[in-house]
Amino acid sequence: MYKYTLLFIVLVSTGCSSAPETGRSQFIAMSPSQEMKLGQDVFAEILKEEKTVTSGVDYEMVQRVGEKVAIAANRRYPELVRGYQWKFALIKDKDTVNAWALPGGKCGVYTGILPVTKNEDALAIVMAHEVAHVIARHGAERSSHAMATSIIAGVAMSEMNKRDQAIVLGAYGIGIALPFSRTQETEADQIGLYIAADAGYDPREAIPLWQRMGKEDKKAPAEFLSTHPASSTRISNIQGWMPRAMVYYENTVAHEAALGK
Repeated sequence: MYKYTLLFIVLVSTGCSSAPETGRSQFIAMSPSQEMKLGQDVFAEILKEEKTVTSGVDYEMVQRVGEKVAIAANRRYPELVRGYQWKFALIKDKDTVNAWALPGGKCGVYTGILPVTKNEDALAIVMAHEVAHVIARHGAERSSHAMATSIIAGVAMSEMNKRDQAIVLGAYGIGIALPFSRTQETEADQIGLYIAADAGYDPREAIPLWQRMGKEDKKAPAEFLSTHPASSTRISNIQGWMPRAMVYYENTVAHEAALGK
């Protein structure tokens, strides 16, 4: 037990960081390179198991939105996305209302969410929200807490079965293992709203989007919304962030107009 306690002390002393925008203190005992390797591996496994769309209007829209969101993320948080190689997959599953992002810039959108997003601006809000999770290192944070809990309990990784190791080492988002907390979801809402606005997408679309999501959740709880804040709380938060988001949006629109885009 002593060696686990000592390891926990070392992890705590070396794993402190701060979330972007909010400045919330985070405990993360995983390096960015470890995160990106995990993200790459998980992404490859998902693409083996899922059928993807590789052409057509919806595919082109996801690629277009993804590229602009990635550019905005690189511009706003260059240190946090260093080494990212962005890829965006459209997964053919009309019954799944979900999207996700993995460390290293690997992202997925299910076709089932497109009837809810309805337009490109709203899709950008969703995709930027997922990208925000990896920028804020929420998956690594959840995994680190799980690892610390295991150490406190005196459970060695070598003694765990493969399933428990996967949970501790951290599957990200998409219901693979550890759900994000409400606090993390709120942070992703804020960061994602700013990224989408900076990418030139109208942040005002976030309010009707989450209203539609709330109605969708009442029909059948969507995996995407399983740990998200209540719609009324989320919309209230977004309204508070909106003035700043509109500045980013209007600046980008003006810049693109000046370039003749």
